[in-house]
Amino acid sequence: MQKYTVVQRITRFFWIPRSARRQQPTPCWRVIGLCLSVLAFGAGVTAMGWDDEFGGSYIMAMMLLLNGVDDIIKGVRHRWPAALAAVAILSGASWLTSAVLPGSLDAAWVKTIAAAVGITLGFAVTAAITRLPERLAAAR
Repeated sequence: MQKYTVVQRITRFFWIPRSARRQQPTPCWRVIGLCLSVLAFGAGVTAMGWDDEFGGSYIMAMMLLLNGVDDIIKGVRHRWPAALAAVAILSGASWLTSAVLPGSLDAAWVKTIAAAVGITLGFAVTAAITRLPERLAAAR
């Protein structure tokens, strides 16, 4: 592989040329299915008591991040703002939810529930932002 090809691929990861066609975002039914499966997986890991070994809340957060990276690689429009907003919503919603939950719950369940709220909102924000229309040509 030539040096120019590597540089071109790295540059394309961050800045897609204006002439390139944008890919469509992930269909809503697939995002909903991914979100539900991630939530079920995280709850299953916590219910089995494997949260200390595998970190169900961290695995759920990684799935959200991998979804954002997938959108970035595919070249979906508004991909960077969607990924940044998803991470911000994930951390903020998880922190607020863990502060609100009662102390009578087990610590593993508090982390899992807080992560589930952050993951759900993160997927929703990502799906909404990637479906925003592009700017009009006259506005440029």
